[in-house]
Amino acid sequence: MEALTEPRHAVVGSEALAALQRPALEASTLPPECYRSEEAYLAEVERIFFKEWICVGRVEDMPQPGDFTSHTIVSEGVIVVRNGEGELRAHLNVCRHRGCELVNGNGSVKAFRCPYHGWMYGLNGELRGAPDFKETLHFDKAEYSLHPIRLEEWNGFVMVNLDDDAAPFHERVSHVTRWGLDKYGVDEQVTTHRWTYDLECNWKTYIENYIEEYHVPWVHSDTLQPLTPMKRHVEFPDLSDQQWDLVVAQSPGLTLSDDGDANFAVSERIQEISPEYLGLPIWMCYPSFGVIPMLDCTLYYSLLPLGPERTELKIGMLLPRDAAEAFAAGDEETCRIAGEYARNVEGFVVEDNAICVQQQRGLRSRKADTGRFCKHEGLAWKFDNWVARTAYAPAANGNGAGNGSVAGH
Repeated sequence: MEALTEPRHAVVGSEALAALQRPALEASTLPPECYRSEEAYLAEVERIFFKEWICVGRVEDMPQPGDFTSHTIVSEGVIVVRNGEGELRAHLNVCRHRGCELVNGNGSVKAFRCPYHGWMYGLNGELRGAPDFKETLHFDKAEYSLHPIRLEEWNGFVMVNLDDDAAPFHERVSHVTRWGLDKYGVDEQVTTHRWTYDLECNWKTYIENYIEEYHVPWVHSDTLQPLTPMKRHVEFPDLSDQQWDLVVAQSPGLTLSDDGDANFAVSERIQEISPEYLGLPIWMCYPSFGVIPMLDCTLYYSLLPLGPERTELKIGMLLPRDAAEAFAAGDEETCRIAGEYARNVEGFVVEDNAICVQQQRGLRSRKADTGRFCKHEGLAWKFDNWVARTAYAPAANGNGAGNGSVAGH
């Protein structure tokens, strides 16, 4: 992969930015070039994904000291490991000697040893051994620890940030109590199923699809529409000024079973949630972390761009701890029910994946142009404006230029 560099020019023209910034029902959508150009991609990587909090899994992925997982955030390799004190730590996956990647995948270690020249690092990142460096002048092992990465645990999720100056994640999402995420017991649930998809679409197409209900009757006509019809979806754009949004398919309660009944333990605190937020809350924290809590299970999403027209999508399904332990032990009835839940997840996820890829094919057309927003796409409009402010606006570009463009119409 070529080294990532800053875009040389303003990514979006001033006219296109102004058209997007109008009130939603007067605004135009992001220009198609924002979904396919290298310039837009580089701006988003540098100003969003290298500066924002990214979900890289769950705390149960690393239950014991020495357990680690490795991840790639665009071009940056990251190791998350539980240290000897039982705390999670994150480091760049880069040896301080000659830059070799230390590990691949997941596993358990007592220390990290570089496969190239044998440099050894403790779980906290300190350099413990550098073979045959005694004769090297002015070499101090204390100066060559692994580069630390910001990490926070939140509701059982592991969040990392490559920006040392970023505001703490928990401060950015403290208002989720307003709609009741804290009542679902997500922090006590455990992942039983995971899916990873390599999609031929821009990451923004997937986020826009995730937070708008306009597509439900057509894309999910046989899956979600009968259960959560578009007319029941309510957006809450003014619930908070924090960096997230919520749309709720209102209902007394929903789960992933075939008959709609909860088969696993339901948190008693759910009854404390205001009825307007009950049903299927679909929560998205920008740039690309989503949580969908239900009566007895939870889905979570994490997306990363792999290029202008490629996205890695990871989805996990959480069950209450007792059910997850029974599933892991191979209990026949629990496995049957969990399999039913997973099958239903796959049903609508495949539909979302396919339509986003199909949309991307259309966006490649030379005649593709800006579109408009309807009343069911208010959160997509908000998200697009956030991307534009964060990655494309002249102030973000740092060059004061609002012209030159991929798209001004």
